[in-house]
Amino acid sequence: MRLKRFIKQYSGSSFPTLIETECGGEYILKMRGSGNGSLSLLSEFIANSVTSQLGWPVPSVEWVSIPENFPWTFGTDEFDDIVQKSYGWNLGIEYIRDARQLRAKDIDLSDKVLLNSIYTLDVFFINVDRTDSSCNLLTDFENRTWLINHGSLALFHGLEKCGYGLFDNHILHDVIKTARMNYRMDLHNVNLFQKAIELVPDSILVGSKFSKRSLLELIKARIEKFDLG
Repeated sequence: MRLKRFIKQYSGSSFPTLIETECGGEYILKMRGSGNGSLSLLSEFIANSVTSQLGWPVPSVEWVSIPENFPWTFGTDEFDDIVQKSYGWNLGIEYIRDARQLRAKDIDLSDKVLLNSIYTLDVFFINVDRTDSSCNLLTDFENRTWLINHGSLALFHGLEKCGYGLFDNHILHDVIKTARMNYRMDLHNVNLFQKAIELVPDSILVGSKFSKRSLLELIKARIEKFDLG
């Protein structure tokens, strides 16, 4: 898909921006020229692609191309500088209409499917960015909760963490002391990861310092740790 126009910029280090593509679809675009660059986009693509295919409440993702010399028709000098650094492939995330940020205290603790999805995703990918101050959850007009912002998953940044525990500042850290969490083993589907990895553009892999083979080996090794544990 190719970018047609920018519509609205949201707050965030990755410059998340509502866009329209030439196909007429609307997405939240995260650009390669901001934040942690290609690695952040790769991280979010893999996590969202696999878990959304499993039916978890995670926005779907697509690669969106920004054409070279895309005209400056939106935003500030700083924003345009990010655009110029992002020609080529960037990440388009499913746009959840009429959504609002959910506070940690408003999470429905009776929704075990939701809690188990959060728990499993954040344990497997070693998510360091789901805290009280930034729980990265949305709720839509149907009161469905969505898990968002998976560009800082430590698994892809070289951090290792064994076991089924969460970081001390995680929104569910205290919950798991009193409520049983079920780790969802359906995430350990290597074929789903392999399919997702095949869709990653070469430029994103190069910018992330991964190859398709090394990325798949990382995932397999992570799955093996849990399967043997």
